[in-house]
Amino acid sequence: MAIYGAAFSRLYDREWAFWAEHLWPFVSAKVSERCPQARTWLDLCCGGGHLLGRIGEAGYVGVGLDLSEHQLAHARRNAPDAKLLQADVRAWEFRRPFDVVTCVFDSLNYLAELPEVTELTGVLGQVLRHLAEGGLFIFDMNVYEGLEDAWNRTSTVRCDEGEVTIETSFNRETAIGRALISGYVSEGGQTQRFSEEHIERGYRACEIEGALADQGFSFEKVDGHSLEPPEERSARLLYVCQRR
Repeated sequence: MAIYGAAFSRLYDREWAFWAEHLWPFVSAKVSERCPQARTWLDLCCGGGHLLGRIGEAGYVGVGLDLSEHQLAHARRNAPDAKLLQADVRAWEFRRPFDVVTCVFDSLNYLAELPEVTELTGVLGQVLRHLAEGGLFIFDMNVYEGLEDAWNRTSTVRCDEGEVTIETSFNRETAIGRALISGYVSEGGQTQRFSEEHIERGYRACEIEGALADQGFSFEKVDGHSLEPPEERSARLLYVCQRR
């Protein structure tokens, strides 16, 4: 089942742009502090391009990569100065390094097809090969505890254009979370319904950090929601990484 189709991407662009606004002050401050020479910025799984828009407004040369053509269509409007590429985060290549690489809003949790940390390690290796000397890699992920605590519920988001219902479940043994996302979008008297299944793996912090160490990254981490030091059962962690 394809995800981020045309209908859901419209509602996603409208209702989930807040995450870029939440992260941008923290992320931009970290880049200014730790990588003041930065000029080029790659945003993996860029979605509708809201973070890319901020990146361009701040004067960086932004490049975005996403698998969904519908998400990229919104990114062209939200980040008009960015170069965009349709590609899988597990298989991409550029001829030049980047000063900053980001991958946010739990995009790396979608690496859920292979067991353990195989896919995550592969993506981290790709990032390392494309990171300029002294560059930063910043990403966030839902951790196991976050999916265990929160992914067994149903919620509904309503707006002028339509409605989306999200039904989540989590298997503690496999660490796999499933979100059935369904709803409708209305425009010009026409209603388009959609149904998508999104699958995420709940990685444990020790797995993420072991993979980072294996690839040669040093890192600091914060709670992905509060952007303060992590708590015992932080649902999401944000990592600021550099080549070790």
